[in-house]
Amino acid sequence: MKKFVFLMICMMISYMVSIESSAATNYTSFESITLTEGKLLENYTKDDYTTYYKEVDKRKFSGWQVYKVRSNVKVSYISETLFSYYNDGFTPISYNYKLDRKVSTKIGISATGNIGMKGGADKKAFKNNLEGSLKLSGDYQISTEDKEVYDISLKVDPGTQVDLYTYGEGKLTNGVGAYYYFWIRTQRGGFEIFVVTTEYQRLEKKRI
Repeated sequence: MKKFVFLMICMMISYMVSIESSAATNYTSFESITLTEGKLLENYTKDDYTTYYKEVDKRKFSGWQVYKVRSNVKVSYISETLFSYYNDGFTPISYNYKLDRKVSTKIGISATGNIGMKGGADKKAFKNNLEGSLKLSGDYQISTEDKEVYDISLKVDPGTQVDLYTYGEGKLTNGVGAYYYFWIRTQRGGFEIFVVTTEYQRLEKKRI
């Protein structure tokens, strides 16, 4: 009888996770991110900066000179794997998974050189209103906080693996900028803004 109860427990596993996600805020640490063209700011080379800085080195009385290397490039990504389960037994296993997830923002930014940023971990912005000089579309706005609940029931067959991960798509704009005050350049570096346009959980089942 004890063996039968133990077998039933092994064949039905319930899993519940509650997480907080800042969506795009930490996009540079996503598991994978693919651009349809160009490259991320973190992959700019010294030669890239030498070429692009020529576009913003013309001095002005006050304000930003900006040069967009890429604008609204389509991006796909996997931010994190929520669970991965492999059944190496001989009988199917019923698996119940409940995810309670809070999303606080859909915008991520990064900068290099001495371009400054302000704000906390979940809500950042460039100093001196660089966003205003970039003339971004309405998509590049901080979103309100959302709460998502997923309840998934599935059966993992023998010799198969099931992966649940967060997949999304977005748009990315990056380039270089220089800030001038009384014709004196006070800041110069690279900038990047990433916005999530859609995000959902994707379930994949494959035979091992």
